[in-house]
Amino acid sequence: MKEKRDLHFGKLVVEFANAPTPEEAGAVFIRGAAKAFGFGPGFLAQALGGDPTRKLFEDTLSAGNRALVEHLLEERRLLSVINNLPCNISLASYDYDDARTLTFKIQPLEPKWENENPYEEDLFRVNVGTGGMAWLEAVSEMFDDRAPLSTDMDEVKEQLLACMKEYVELGDRILAIRRAIPAERMHEAQKMAAFYSRIQAEQEVLAELQERWKMILGEIMEAKDLPRNQTLLDLLLVYNAVNRQELAVSDDGALYEKPLFEESYFTERAGLADEYYHNVLVYAFIGFLKTAGNREKLGKCPSCSAFFIAGPRQAASRHCDDCHPARPA
Repeated sequence: MKEKRDLHFGKLVVEFANAPTPEEAGAVFIRGAAKAFGFGPGFLAQALGGDPTRKLFEDTLSAGNRALVEHLLEERRLLSVINNLPCNISLASYDYDDARTLTFKIQPLEPKWENENPYEEDLFRVNVGTGGMAWLEAVSEMFDDRAPLSTDMDEVKEQLLACMKEYVELGDRILAIRRAIPAERMHEAQKMAAFYSRIQAEQEVLAELQERWKMILGEIMEAKDLPRNQTLLDLLLVYNAVNRQELAVSDDGALYEKPLFEESYFTERAGLADEYYHNVLVYAFIGFLKTAGNREKLGKCPSCSAFFIAGPRQAASRHCDDCHPARPA
């Protein structure tokens, strides 16, 4: 007998939270959605084929471009470190191909009321040149003149100068490779670096969502006063915003309710990454909880901390299938 839809909804959420890695959580999400919404046999191949994963990146990246892509990714990482230092100075750009000029943005320490925008950032340019380290001294002097005066800034300045030195040296290596290869290869490497950055961002979202849903599952399991449980009330706000089905007209002129989550939602990756996953998980979890008695089936294994939906075997021991005492070794 086919499993009830509400149990498929519950398993989608539980298995997503339990997935051992964010990348596997993304695949579990797609497979769970296929079962919960009854998508056809071609759906999985299409949805998983377009899922941004490290495996897809490795399968797509050509051996000849690997070193260049690694340099481009390291360049992105260093820029992120520089621009997330706790100070009022950020690196806007580095034109290492032509003028070899660093452009910094500096937030004013005090409003400039004489300007139309008192908080407008200043631009400060440093010419790197073709040799020597005079440019690094210029960056150091800029920091001394424009950064806040505090003992904490000494360490920030040290980090900035170290990162800037590494960043400019890396730019020289990228430029050398760029001049030795066709423009098409450089463009392809830039696309692959951007794709990997997208994968990293997606995995960060998935990791955060997994932790959030572990907390949600634990809170709902233990809740004593559901009508006043803030976690459940917050989920219902999302559910009520998402659960808005539309009417459409079929080819034969009949009115019908469009499915809330069609296959295209998953194959075309609708919305921001957080909302893309979270809206479906909320809809599924509330769909699971709407069936009387389902909340009591939620369990958390004392041996491995995995969540599960209890069947007849788990009801007595409260262990997951993998850790059930009666499971053969």
